[in-house]
Amino acid sequence: MTDWDRLKGADATRATRLRQAAGQAGCEAVLALAEVKETWDAVPPYDRYDYYGDVEHFDGCEDEECVGECLLDPDGQPWAERRRSGDFSDYELGDLIDDEITLDWWTRPDGADGEQISLPVSYAEVCATTENKDLTPYQSEYEGYMGNYGNTLDRWYRRAAVVLWPRQRSFAARAEAGSEGALRELQGHLDTGELELARTLARSLAPIWKHRGSGEAAAPLFTAALHVAVGLEEADTAAMLLAPFGVETLGERHVPDLAEAAARYGRTWSRGAVGSWFGPVAAYTGADRAAWLESLPGLCAALRTADGDGDAVAVLLVEGVWQAAEQQLTGWLDVGREAERRAGMERLAAPLARILQACDPKTAVTIVTALRGLPDTALECLLPALRTAARRPTTVRDGAPAAHAFQTLADHCEARLTAAVNRPVRAADDWSLTPAGTCRSGCGLCPDLDAFLTSRTRRVMDWPLAKERRRHIHSRIDLAGLPVSHTTRRQGRPYTLVLTKTNAVFTREQAARIRTETDLAWLREKWPRPRG
Repeated sequence: MTDWDRLKGADATRATRLRQAAGQAGCEAVLALAEVKETWDAVPPYDRYDYYGDVEHFDGCEDEECVGECLLDPDGQPWAERRRSGDFSDYELGDLIDDEITLDWWTRPDGADGEQISLPVSYAEVCATTENKDLTPYQSEYEGYMGNYGNTLDRWYRRAAVVLWPRQRSFAARAEAGSEGALRELQGHLDTGELELARTLARSLAPIWKHRGSGEAAAPLFTAALHVAVGLEEADTAAMLLAPFGVETLGERHVPDLAEAAARYGRTWSRGAVGSWFGPVAAYTGADRAAWLESLPGLCAALRTADGDGDAVAVLLVEGVWQAAEQQLTGWLDVGREAERRAGMERLAAPLARILQACDPKTAVTIVTALRGLPDTALECLLPALRTAARRPTTVRDGAPAAHAFQTLADHCEARLTAAVNRPVRAADDWSLTPAGTCRSGCGLCPDLDAFLTSRTRRVMDWPLAKERRRHIHSRIDLAGLPVSHTTRRQGRPYTLVLTKTNAVFTREQAARIRTETDLAWLREKWPRPRG
């Protein structure tokens, strides 16, 4: 039974007639599934409080000059965060503000099978016997009035569709949808020796061969595109076919074709192709990226032993992920709030370990040199990375390609931790703190703030400041994560900002020392310095 056979009643009759008419008109017809999103201007029932309910000032607001911007809805929630989800069948729809239709699956023209696709469709190309608003959406979300936007209702539907196109546009239609069928046609021309025809058709994809996704879902399409790219023997067209994919799509199954493509088109081409897979900003987010990084050492090892120039691809992959890791690591180093910074650093630890495991010796030296040049706070990432590596000792001990890199990092961390442990314990009367960081606003306030922070004896500071100047000092202290409370004494004009160093000045340092001693003991046990 084909998927056409699953249609019943009037739908089956209409689909049969459409297919017959399509055949007579020289068109192909496929059965598709569509994801539809509509955004409507919507009005709730008037007996609700969304528009006309009373509002009150948010009691938690400490801004004495607030003129009502901070509001609570009747349930006691901040008005700006008010959002509803559920059944909105009793809401009155106004104008249709926006709509999106995407075909995400269709049958092949012979009706024998189906495949995942991604093809946006405009409403001008659609004919429907029943309007979406007369159907029941599978999901709805209402956004209330937010000042300069809102009063909108989003609705999502899933619908079946019969898709028609002229037979002479079959290749372009399937290619635009990201269909493997278009790539199979190209591969068929290559297999029969029709190289110029394959090249001509492939070049025609340039305006429409856009984002194709990443991860396991996109792997079959990437496999087909990569095989065609090798066979075309045309560098620019090959690069165009491969550019829309994400790096997470790459796996060991692609190694032979990747190595062959790199050898055929050269290292400049390889650098451009690999760079396109990372995109303008690479980040360690999402399950696909995490899973791919776990596979990176094996992928690079396979590339280095493959026929062709797989070694060049391996080097470029490692450089790409390291560039992203270095950017993120540098960004986290600037975060003053310890808990937030440490959590971010720890998330980078496992990727960093996999990068080092995937490195060739030359790249490993470059990365380790950069890591050793970072401030002590980088240990919040380096130590968890060493812990990750220690859980797979066969990949990082003597004889393993990454062994020297990890041992060098371990020695570096031991030296930094030893120096920290040997620093004098803070005196009981020493209330000094590090400055709040660099201020480029030219406010004139921060030198006074830093003088207070670095003082060993001053614990409290009364500082008459206007609202905006108080807000600036609040921000500086909070961003730096300093153990300093800041409250406003609402007497006189301007009000007085009261800064008080808390006992966390001492307790944080005591906790840090205990943590340092624990880390040092673990490091000496798991990563002892080599004898001799």
